[in-house]
Amino acid sequence: MNEKKELKRLFVFDWRILISILFLMVAGAIAVYSSTYSPDSGKTSWIFLKYVFFSVVGLVVMCITMFLNYTKLAEHRMSLYIPMLVVLILVLIPGVGTTINGSSSWLFGMQPSEFGKIVMIIFLAGYLDQIGDKIKQEKYFIIAGIFISIPIGLVLMQPDLGTVLVYCFIVFVMLFVGGVPLRYIISLLSIGVIGLSIPMFLEYKRMSDDINNILFNFLSQRLYIGYIAGGFLFISILLLTINFYMNNKYVELFSFTFFVLFLSMCAALTFDIGLKTYQKERLLVFMNPELTRLSSGYNIIQSLIAVGSGGLFGEGFLNGSQSQLNFIPQQVNDFIFSNICEEWGFVGSALVVLAYATIFVRGITVAYFAKDRLGALIISGVIAMFLCHVLINIGMVVGMMPITGLTLPFVSSGGSSILTFSISIGLIFNVEARRYVH
Repeated sequence: MNEKKELKRLFVFDWRILISILFLMVAGAIAVYSSTYSPDSGKTSWIFLKYVFFSVVGLVVMCITMFLNYTKLAEHRMSLYIPMLVVLILVLIPGVGTTINGSSSWLFGMQPSEFGKIVMIIFLAGYLDQIGDKIKQEKYFIIAGIFISIPIGLVLMQPDLGTVLVYCFIVFVMLFVGGVPLRYIISLLSIGVIGLSIPMFLEYKRMSDDINNILFNFLSQRLYIGYIAGGFLFISILLLTINFYMNNKYVELFSFTFFVLFLSMCAALTFDIGLKTYQKERLLVFMNPELTRLSSGYNIIQSLIAVGSGGLFGEGFLNGSQSQLNFIPQQVNDFIFSNICEEWGFVGSALVVLAYATIFVRGITVAYFAKDRLGALIISGVIAMFLCHVLINIGMVVGMMPITGLTLPFVSSGGSSILTFSISIGLIFNVEARRYVH
């Protein structure tokens, strides 16, 4: 009898989150249908049918995930982590993975890196929960860094910088929640920012035809960046050796700082070599779309026209000129929010943002009241993933963020994206329901 009561308690979940998800799916279906509508064909677009199919499957997957024991998932995290690495490697093999829009991110019509976000969340949550306060020790932090960097490196090789940014944001939030010392988090953030800033600076100078610059001429020589990295490493090792005899905390801090700078230069070289020119342009174009108005800047310019023409109440269903005349490339995925802004105006777009805000607030509430640290860590990773996607996607539609190819959760038409976010919502329901199950 008690087992039946506990099973019934698993059906407890936040109706506000579910209603928000259903609203987003309806909004997505309307936007995808409008973006793919063609009065001449007289047929329903297969993209719209695919969206409806994956939305229904997503709801089923959400229910299944809700009943899985997240504690068991964390205990068997290596059984998820290793297959994830294998699949991410398979994607990179020519003839096995499929290249679309310059990225080898596809395998059998799906994007493994999307599902890798869930695996990363479960793996890192399980690791942080298992070691507890030991994460404050350098040894355990380095071990976590190694496990984290392998899938991120594989995704970067595709190359898919947008997904890499999501992975990194998830990691930062979960490490912070997991009690990692702030200096480690700041160090990781510094490596990413400095490492990405140098190749972006060089590309912006090329785009603006301002290459007669001393700093540009110096940093554009990758060999010189290597020399700088070597110098930082030498100083770090020298200070570490001195500290071996002095045991001074300030010497140790300087040694650590120079090692972080060394890693930053290595990251700069990696990004400069690994990222293609068009990817760098897409990251920079939001600063000045007119520099590449016929290539990377075209999307943002057309998106801004669509957003601005929507006004307060929008131009109405199937009446958006930018959407119906196909002025915005990839609108069903990256720029689907521009269709909502154009046809439903500020009111419609505000309702979509409100739905996401509800998910964030309720998700944080569930994490706060989770019965254990593991559940709180899992939800923190899920919320971080949602927040990163929403901020970057909406930001790039309104010209405030770089174009990274990230989908809008439950609204964009990507099947892998819908299933990934469905699993993540299922995890939130899972953690909430098990508050009442012993």
